[in-house]
Amino acid sequence: MGKLLWRTRGEHNGVPPHAKAPGGSHPSPTRATRTMGLRLAVAAIARVGLAVVYAPLKLLPTRRKVVMMSREHPTLPKDFAAIRESLERLDPAVEVVTLVRMVPPGYVAKLGYALHMIKQLYHVATARVLILDTYAIVASVLKHKDSLTIMQIWHALGAFKKFGLSILGQAEGRDERLAAAMRMHQGYDIVLASGEAAREPFAEALGTSLDRVVVAPLPRVDKLRDPGESRRIRDRIYSEYPHLRDARIAVYAPTFHIDGSVSVDVGELTAALEARGIHAVVKLHPLMSANFEEGIDTASGFSTQELLHVADLFITDYSSVLFEASVLGVPSYFLAPDLEDYLASRDFYLDYRTELPGPIVESIPELVDEIARGSSSSEEVAEFAASWVRAPGDTPPEEGETPCADQIARLALDAIG
Repeated sequence: MGKLLWRTRGEHNGVPPHAKAPGGSHPSPTRATRTMGLRLAVAAIARVGLAVVYAPLKLLPTRRKVVMMSREHPTLPKDFAAIRESLERLDPAVEVVTLVRMVPPGYVAKLGYALHMIKQLYHVATARVLILDTYAIVASVLKHKDSLTIMQIWHALGAFKKFGLSILGQAEGRDERLAAAMRMHQGYDIVLASGEAAREPFAEALGTSLDRVVVAPLPRVDKLRDPGESRRIRDRIYSEYPHLRDARIAVYAPTFHIDGSVSVDVGELTAALEARGIHAVVKLHPLMSANFEEGIDTASGFSTQELLHVADLFITDYSSVLFEASVLGVPSYFLAPDLEDYLASRDFYLDYRTELPGPIVESIPELVDEIARGSSSSEEVAEFAASWVRAPGDTPPEEGETPCADQIARLALDAIG
């Protein structure tokens, strides 16, 4: 597994000042100091207000309805779309409702989101199953009907860096007091994990017992393993960006930092790879904005996961897209100049220094040298994927088959009864 190529760090081991992603990021950490008392008071008022509005709605009859809710995405996530398609195919009589809206910045805009939450309350009150891909206020802070099953599918494969309840109080985590006030990750009946190795981390991060964690990978794994889908994605990418067709491509996907930082100089990385005949495509986390200088290829319009279908190698520091790359068998390299700082602020569910499927380096020259040596292989990443992502069945699906989406849909239908 991971080949540690770490040197003793110098006096400065933080993020270099030039490595800020242009534009920074939109969200801010849910942490407060002097305003904590006010935030806790607002949280208490919100809980009471939601309960008052929810009480009469709970008197409405429950229907054979599945609600999928997310504040992680601005538009319907593809995992939700795939689950909805499977539900409608397996049981056309089931009603499926999707409620996808990010919490906007600014107090006035948040009033609009409050109205959206009333819509959420109505649909949850009349549903049999609620599917989430992140924390949802109305799911965790309220007392629901016994007939409602809440299923947390989370929005990332595997269990790489720690998240959720595992990092409360840490620099990259939420404030413990506010998390408790908002009953963070309480009330889940079923939690899905991508593989056996991810079950215990998901139980810890999402505050549930291990017996409630079920191995069922996200529907995106169907798309990754479908040869027809892969071919169609490649054709679309090459049609939009013909310069990628004959290039040796490295997809660089740094992890999301709350402060919007990237730990390396992207221009320097791009130039160093280009000098070795490798074309870099830089894909930031969707919550980070990027206005890089001219010459930085971001392949706008395609997701990181889609770009992996044309990638010859994958470079990251701590992004969980590692698991998607591993499912596809894309050799992976880990450029992490700020590892010590990141370990102190976030930490991992696995041993970063020994368990990763590729070399770990702290500088761009070291990275380029390891790539030239071919220090990561498809076989190594496939072995890593087998531990963390277990799709249904023993063989890859035929074109058009969706075993992962169908498995999740059947769990929801079983809960409806």
